[in-house]
Amino acid sequence: MLFSKVIGHATLKAKLIGNIREGRVAHAQLFMGPRGAGNLPMALAYAQYLLCPDREAVDACGKCPSCIHMAKLEHPDLHLMFPIYFVEKKPKTCDQFLPEWRNSVLATPYLDVDKWREQLDSANKQLRMGVDIAQEIQRKLSLRSFMGGYKVMLIWLPELMDGTAANKLLKVLEEPEPNTVFLLVSNDPEKLLATILSRAQLVRIPALRPTDIAGALREQFPELGNDESMAIALRSEGDLLEAVEMANKGEEMLFVFFRDWLRACYLKQVADAIEFGDQFQALGREKQKSLMRYGLYLIRQCALQWQQVPELVRVLGQEQEFVQNFSKLLNERNADGIRQELETAHLHVERNANPKILFTDLSYRMMGLLRMKV
Repeated sequence: MLFSKVIGHATLKAKLIGNIREGRVAHAQLFMGPRGAGNLPMALAYAQYLLCPDREAVDACGKCPSCIHMAKLEHPDLHLMFPIYFVEKKPKTCDQFLPEWRNSVLATPYLDVDKWREQLDSANKQLRMGVDIAQEIQRKLSLRSFMGGYKVMLIWLPELMDGTAANKLLKVLEEPEPNTVFLLVSNDPEKLLATILSRAQLVRIPALRPTDIAGALREQFPELGNDESMAIALRSEGDLLEAVEMANKGEEMLFVFFRDWLRACYLKQVADAIEFGDQFQALGREKQKSLMRYGLYLIRQCALQWQQVPELVRVLGQEQEFVQNFSKLLNERNADGIRQELETAHLHVERNANPKILFTDLSYRMMGLLRMKV
């Protein structure tokens, strides 16, 4: 992964490159940031630059044998660890899943745990990293560098390590092998052991700027106009994965569904609300989550309008009309409750709750909130 292929974050790229060129390479670094911000692509670009023997001023050369291997994630000195699901009577290590992980990252460098779970066809199985993976890390780091330079151990989503594995990792971090660099890539560093956090240099990756996301969308979806790509970028709140999902699924569908459902809730049209529950169930898990996230975005925009700070509202077209109208239904008693209900519903979707029951219950709760007076 070249730095030039990582979207945005120009200042951070320059800092990381400068650290390597000046010989300031920490033995353990934690690339941390929200979903879709580019934690994994940035860590891979850093690894490629570190391993490239013909580095240029602003990027790896992209031509040497090391870069050619990195382009396929097959560099002999790059070791990859990631969460897996355990298969009975098979080793509980990453090697058996390595081809699938490489293919997933090469296809979608901004990979998240849900897309990785889909790739493994393990929708109902827990992804984790056990003690066998920690032992695998120790074994691979005991090997000599194949090309005579650095060895890089990239651990994706270390927060999914169990306690025993995390403690074994801690011991390796405390006594690192020479010329070994750990790159931990996390979306939820608060779940990591404090002792691991204290031993890693933190690389904070912020959410992407709307202009960067809009540009990436126009490159991937040439049919999108400037206004539409920017509208999606604003809604995504810095999450490129979310923006791509919006562009793929069509924002019109999400908007119409959410608007018409809220209208039915406000009018207490119970039969319609139950029908929306059937439609919600048919969407599938990922679209259900996207709808909840999109709804939360719209409600936040309505709250800003209600609080009389329209200069902070980021909506266009039909959404703008919706925000102006729906914000009139918000008050001190229901605004936070609506937000909490949508967040809770999103959480339950993630935990595989029955979608029809979940959405029907949400509809009844929303009926009460929307009719709540000051």
